[in-house]
Amino acid sequence: MDLSKPLESDTNVPVAVVYRTYKARYLGLFSIVLLSIAAGFIWLTYTSVPDAAQGYLHCSSTVINLTSILCFISYVVMAPVSGWMFEKHGIKRALLFGGTIQILGSWLRYFANFIDSTPQSPGGRLALTLVGQIIASAAQPFFLNVPPKFAAVWFSENERTTATMIGTVASGLAAALAQLTIPAITTDAASMSTSVLVCAILAIVAIFPAFSITDRPPTPPSPSAAEALAMTQEEPFHVSLRKVGTNKQFLLMMVVFGTFVGCFNAFTSLISQFTAPYGYSANEAGYFGAAMVIAGLVGAGISGPMIDKYKHYKTICKTLVVLATMMYILFIFVVHRGAFVGIMIVSVLLGVASFSVLPAALELAVEITYPVTPASSTSILWAFGQFMGIIFLLVSGQLQDNQLSETKGINPPMIFLAAWCVLFGMVPGFMINSPYRRLEAEAASRKREVESMVEVATEAAEDK
Repeated sequence: MDLSKPLESDTNVPVAVVYRTYKARYLGLFSIVLLSIAAGFIWLTYTSVPDAAQGYLHCSSTVINLTSILCFISYVVMAPVSGWMFEKHGIKRALLFGGTIQILGSWLRYFANFIDSTPQSPGGRLALTLVGQIIASAAQPFFLNVPPKFAAVWFSENERTTATMIGTVASGLAAALAQLTIPAITTDAASMSTSVLVCAILAIVAIFPAFSITDRPPTPPSPSAAEALAMTQEEPFHVSLRKVGTNKQFLLMMVVFGTFVGCFNAFTSLISQFTAPYGYSANEAGYFGAAMVIAGLVGAGISGPMIDKYKHYKTICKTLVVLATMMYILFIFVVHRGAFVGIMIVSVLLGVASFSVLPAALELAVEITYPVTPASSTSILWAFGQFMGIIFLLVSGQLQDNQLSETKGINPPMIFLAAWCVLFGMVPGFMINSPYRRLEAEAASRKREVESMVEVATEAAEDK
């Protein structure tokens, strides 16, 4: 049965398709948010307090940065697996699988606390910590990739972007909470294990709502959702990947998305190291990171409903890409001693631009690649963003020069990130001009419904 077509009764009276939403959609969205928050805490457990983490693990700052890099590597590896699981086993089972491995990895990290560790023999604790970090981080794509797919199936066309926004920025909310909470808990190396335990408990708490969700609503919320619900089997994941991989407009979107997600991930992970040469503590760096995220959440909360109302995905993306690039450039000049207020202001503006553009970009990718399932385009975008995060973390770590920053006021990593945003963010961003395929298909579907109803009504009148 094709749910996208109007129904007709036995008396030839046209019956319009009723698209409706269900309150259960909010439980599913809450589950995604909570799982993402737990994942964010695991990501920033060590890099948000690098000095304490070095004392706890008896390792160098390079190894502490590696804990973030491992998160991104795990994401890239597991992104195709998450897409396959969404297609083969549904949203609920995929979320439960992700939540389970997140619990396993986070508790392995905590059990490492019971292994003796000294500067001369750090191996056992460090090794188990890194193994746990890899396993727990492998859960991230199951939470980050699902919001557009969940929104497409459960929310109406006037709610989709807002739902995607809420699910997507949850990882940013986690970053803000982690950068405020973990430095407050972790006062020294001895208290590092307490933060690790908090993350492990949070991973357990986060999985419970996922047991109560369902994959699909009883009836569709929109014409495109009707088509998805009418399908007895989704298109194979590898077929969808091949389609989006040969879509030139999507490839441009991938470069832009990867650039800004990668830059933001690297910047969030290394902000303590970027600002330390200028006399800023880990707590102050946490304030900068939290300011970015909190402002971003507010900006996304405002932009999401506006995008839902006006559907100007391309205009929003291009405008915010320019604003984010300008903020990365400003950071080069504003980060110096005694500039706390200036850094906070630029952090706020960068957060607004970076977070507000995410839901618009993800929804635009769905529009560009429609009717390919949203899980495919989202998986590729996030995987490429995490891959670029790895590259930016490695390059920024190599470019970091504390002496040059202290004596000349020059911060090479920030110059690199700003230049990359100009060349591979702004330039390809303005080359995106794809039509809104899903919106056009839904408009055409509604038009056919009206025409069919008019035709049936006319025939019934003639028969009388």
